[in-house]
Amino acid sequence: MALRDDEKRALAQIQRQLADDDPRFVARLSRKGSLFRIPRRVLFTAALLTTYAVGLLAIVIGVTLPSALLVIVGALVTAGFPTAVAVRAWRGRRFREDDVFELPDRVE
Repeated sequence: MALRDDEKRALAQIQRQLADDDPRFVARLSRKGSLFRIPRRVLFTAALLTTYAVGLLAIVIGVTLPSALLVIVGALVTAGFPTAVAVRAWRGRRFREDDVFELPDRVE
């Protein structure tokens, strides 16, 4: 549904007034995905904890259903990924605080 000319003019006037009142807010809104910014460190920590939990779950299931293979895979996942993260951090390749992951504006 298209807007009428008077509605377009009213919206343009509101936009100009907002830009005059708070230019930082307008700049923030104009950046794509800027409303849903999640720092990489938060996402990485969530992935680390999820991987650790999946590894522990695999160990518990492997013990419950006597499966040595599942226990071994769970132990490797539980110990391997955090060890890889520790080695990476020790080498000084940490994520910077200003690195962010931007979610899309809408999900289709």
